[in-house]
Order: sequence, then structure tokens, then C-alpha cells
Amino acid sequence: MSGILKVLLISLLLLKAGSSFSQAVDPFYLQLVNQVSPDTILANLQKLESLGRKEPGSAPLNLTADWLISKYQSFGYTDIVRDTFQYSAYQLYNLVITKPGTIDPPQYLIICGHYDTYHGPGVNDNGSGVATILEVARIISEIPTTRTIKFINFSAEEQGLIGSAHYVSNTVVPSGLDIALVFNIDEVGGVAGMVNNTITCERDEASPASNNAVSWHYTDTLVNLTQMYSELQTHISYAYGSDYVPFQQAGKIIIGFYETNESAYPHTVNDNLINMSPEYVTQIAKASTAASLYFSGAVPVNTVNIGNIAQDMIKVFPNPAAQRIYWELPAGTAGYVLKIYDAAGKLLLERVYTSGEDYSADLSSFKSGLLALKFELQGNLGSTKIVKILKK
Repeated sequence: MSGILKVLLISLLLLKAGSSFSQAVDPFYLQLVNQVSPDTILANLQKLESLGRKEPGSAPLNLTADWLISKYQSFGYTDIVRDTFQYSAYQLYNLVITKPGTIDPPQYLIICGHYDTYHGPGVNDNGSGVATILEVARIISEIPTTRTIKFINFSAEEQGLIGSAHYVSNTVVPSGLDIALVFNIDEVGGVAGMVNNTITCERDEASPASNNAVSWHYTDTLVNLTQMYSELQTHISYAYGSDYVPFQQAGKIIIGFYETNESAYPHTVNDNLINMSPEYVTQIAKASTAASLYFSGAVPVNTVNIGNIAQDMIKVFPNPAAQRIYWELPAGTAGYVLKIYDAAGKLLLERVYTSGEDYSADLSSFKSGLLALKFELQGNLGSTKIVKILKK
């Protein structure tokens, strides 16, 4: 991304993220947020509890890594990396799952939370964060996003942020990753038997201060998104002691979620499901899904209403697409014009189709990223709204 475009994008995001945030509920976001499944979250929390105490060198830690990889694969993710590092005598893994966006070169949204535990099964610290991230990843797996998302489950957080420090020192800094925002989710399980209706939204109040102001703007936006798309109230506090810290120290922008009713059980054998609230985690997952959609620049896919054809739809598939894209048009459609644009609005293809012609287009010469298909039908007023697809 050019320097001028980057400045413009940051300026627009700051404008959108300010305390005067007035966005109405987006029906597209709401539809996805409503897909958050309490049953799925509960099942994942139960699985994390059954895997046991996940400490360096333990079989449960390795089994949890394997299970997490299988979960991300089941959602359709293929770019899954074990970021290997050494701690004491043990080889450990951060799990890095990448969902491509449409900015080229990429700009990243990192959504992270550690999967290791200390002195117990860690269902709250941090099974609750892991279950939340899994649910976000499941819901938005096929949704095109402007920014590239990296879902990261760090290891050895409980030993002093070892895994996240390794990733920042060995990947973020030397590779010069253009990270727009780090969203950390740690210990969000609440306390069983209490009214868990408030989430703490964490902002950067530490040195270096150069990244604090933007973090505060993003936190204000996180507050508003949480209140719009979940049943939670919000409390703002400072970020500390979790995997966003190495990023913050490297000058990156950070925000986070942390439970407001603080459990007494983390780092004990009693950090289990019975002492926390799965219902609270469900609300956290709703807020996290909305925030992830907003901060990643998610866009609708697949179908749109067209012209003056009342209820008919254009269907485009597959999405994402690789070499060729196909579509179905309303019954009775005769000739039409197809125009394909890239994410910057540049016209890549314009072709006239006649009735009965092959309903497909070759995408092999186009770069990966977001494409917009515009159909202009004969005998109808105007043209379609943009049909957005993701080119692999």
C-alpha cells in the first residue's frame, strides 16, 4: 500500500473509530453475529476442560494444539502454521492461522489468545478466549475481508508471554508486518452465580505512548460495537500482562477483552467449567464477531437483488473462487453485460453475453483479492448491486 493510501486509510479508520461513533446496526453484521452458537461454545469449553492441564512439555498441551488445528481445518482454513520455539527443554508451538484479505501488500488484523494453562485445566484462563476465537473463525471463514486476519493461539503465555514475544521478535519485527490492530482475548469466562453482564475493554496506557491515542480510538469503537451487537455493558481499563504486550512494546496498536467479574480460580485446579459462565462467553463471542467483522473490513457475498426484478436473485459460485466463476440469472434473462472490477474500482473485464451462452468467466489472469461483478441486464432498469467474491 502506498504511503498516501495508508495515511488516508488510517485517517478514515480513526474517523470511524472516534468517540462520536454513530453507526447504525449493520444487518449483514447482525446476521452473522446471530450465528454465534451457545451449544458450539459449550462443546468447545467441555473439550478444553477434558484435555486437562496444558503446561510446557505435557501431552495435554500437544493434544490441544492438534485439536485446535483440526478445528481450524474443519472451518476450511488451509494456511495453518506451527510457529515453533524453544522454552527450557521443551519445543512449543504458537498456532498461526491466516485468512487472506484484499489489500496487497497485506495489512493485518491479529486476533489472539493463549491456549496454555497453569496448575489446572484453564477453562476460563484461557479456554474462554480460545473458544471465543474459534467461534469467530468459524463464522467468518468464508466472508471476504479487506484486511488479512491472523488468528493466533499463543503458547507459554503463563511462563511470561514467551510465545508472543517469540512471534514478535522472530516474525513481526524482521518481516515488517503491517499490523493495523492486535485484538487480544484473555480470561473472559466470568464467575458462576454472579451477574456477568459487563466486559472490560482494554486500551494501551503504557510506554511507548506513541501508539496510545489510536488504541483509545479503537477501544471506543470496541465499546460501541459491544453494546450494539451483544447484551453486554462495558468498562474501560488499561491493557497489561497478556499476549498483546510484546506487540505494544514493538509500537503496534492493541486492544483487548478481559472479564469484569474476576474469577478467583485461574492458575488453580478449580479453573473449570462449573466455576464460570458459558452464557457470558456466548455474549463475548457475539461482541468479538462484530468487532472482527468491523476491524477487518468484512463485506457481504454471494447474492443480491437486481434492477426492477422483484424477488429474483443472482447467484454467484463458488466463493471464494480460483480459476473460474459461475452464476445463475433470473428466469427469462436474455442478453446482458458483465463487468468485473478489482477492489480499487479498476475495470478488469467487460463482456457481452447472449442468451444461452456459457454462464461463467475465466479468473485465472486476475490477482488474488476482492472482485466485484456487475451485471447489466437487457430490458431491466439499471444494473445489479455489486456481487462481491474473493479470488483465491
